[in-house]
Amino acid sequence: MFIFLYGADSYRSAQKLKEIKENFKEKTDPSGINLVTFSGENFDLEKYNNAACQSGFLVTKRLIIVKNLLLNKPNKELTDGLIELISRLKNSDNIFVFWENGEPDQRASFFKFLIKARGMVQNFELLENAKLENWVKKYVADRGGQINASALNMLLSFSGNDLWLITNDLDKLLAYKNNDAITASDVKQFVTAKLHENIFGLSDALAENNKKKAVKLLNEQLAAGLNEIYLLSMITRQFRILTEIKSLLSQSVPASQIAAKLKLHPYVVKKSLIPAQKFTLAKLQNVYQQLIETEKKIKSTSLSQPTLLNLLILQI
Repeated sequence: MFIFLYGADSYRSAQKLKEIKENFKEKTDPSGINLVTFSGENFDLEKYNNAACQSGFLVTKRLIIVKNLLLNKPNKELTDGLIELISRLKNSDNIFVFWENGEPDQRASFFKFLIKARGMVQNFELLENAKLENWVKKYVADRGGQINASALNMLLSFSGNDLWLITNDLDKLLAYKNNDAITASDVKQFVTAKLHENIFGLSDALAENNKKKAVKLLNEQLAAGLNEIYLLSMITRQFRILTEIKSLLSQSVPASQIAAKLKLHPYVVKKSLIPAQKFTLAKLQNVYQQLIETEKKIKSTSLSQPTLLNLLILQI
């Protein structure tokens, strides 16, 4: 069986991957010794071949996962060999999962192969509007909590549709409220508003090329115990917003219409307009790519996460 999971909503795709692993352990292999994971960054076709062609040890099947192969842009020789191998394994009892932490290049031959291969393919697109609101309500309800409409609106106005950020915030709020309804004042006081003010300040400092202030703001958040990946996600989202705003401004779209066009809260747009005007569009696009590369390094290198974030700020 072949399973291909990808898409912009990496939170839901990661949860689906987690579900597949848990189901495999629960129903097939509680020991987990037949679960094998490969990283796309240092993928070895020979080792994959050895793992894929083996039968399960004391069980009927193996679960073999490959993470981020396409996002690491493998060469044609490797993907051609992998396509040939997978084609021979179509009748295997093993479960083969390919998971991408984002949206890979859909022009790649291996992407096209996986899309057409007989199996389960899921593209996790970002949730919007009512679908996003309903997802958040269900997340809260499943954990025995409640959230009122104004709190939900405020949370989404700051976090957008990034479920990593949203769930991080909600987990803190649910623990604090202990089954009482989450209110807008809770969101503002305990989680999002203060952090976003610091993120706005950091982008302002970078727009003014004030690296000293930007590093100070970054390390204040780290010293407060903020998770590095969470913080990087917040910075990445802010620079994505700046890039989108700059693009619209370059098309002479009035500032008053930007919030509606980008489906952002007016406050977010207001705080982002000045730094967006100070950056060039090319610079913003470059910064956004640097942020994506830093996220990959955080997940794959031995350098400390705070060090990588500080290097990022100094390189912008």
